[in-house]
Amino acid sequence: MDLYYMPISPPCWSVLLLGRQLDLTFNLKEIDFKAEEHKKPDFLKINPAHTVPTLAVGDGYALSESRAILVYLVESLKTEGQENSLYPRDAKTRGLIHNRLDFDLGTLYQRIIAYCSPQWKSGSMGTEENRTKVQDAFELLEVFLSKTKYVAADQLTIADISLFVSVSLLDLCYFDRSGYGKVAAWHDVLKKELVGYEDVIAKGFPEWRKHVTKPETH
Repeated sequence: MDLYYMPISPPCWSVLLLGRQLDLTFNLKEIDFKAEEHKKPDFLKINPAHTVPTLAVGDGYALSESRAILVYLVESLKTEGQENSLYPRDAKTRGLIHNRLDFDLGTLYQRIIAYCSPQWKSGSMGTEENRTKVQDAFELLEVFLSKTKYVAADQLTIADISLFVSVSLLDLCYFDRSGYGKVAAWHDVLKKELVGYEDVIAKGFPEWRKHVTKPETH
């Protein structure tokens, strides 16, 4: 399987982390956005939306959007008659998994990016409005984690991987998470449980920090 990616792309981290949990080997193809490799005809044939991550599995089949790739990978690799614990067959559990994935895509990740991006560009903090929106999303995540051990079940699922990546991004954005005990505890557990955290995510933080200026005030 070819995985088109960027090393400092959080959505790519999600797919790489799942690959580690499933013991997969991807044929990694790094895309240089500065060189506009994502706009070259060969890549556009694979993914007209020219985004990463993009997974190409042969026979002309390719898939973009990290959360869709997570579902595809766990479903495509399971043995007939069995299920992967990261994506249980139970309809109610799957409903919660997709609820959390949608929450990440439409709410948490978008709000974190809106809050953090000014720091990457100019060293200024995100606005108070953006900080409040992240706080509101964290309050929802606290509620999710008050119902189950992990975000969608009492076991690790692909929803945890996606949300974990989003929360990890805040390690670069000087956001105070101390008031969210359940989120902090869950995040600390996953740092230890997820195979490849140091290699996939933490290793890339020095590269990210080249683009981040710590604000003088919070």
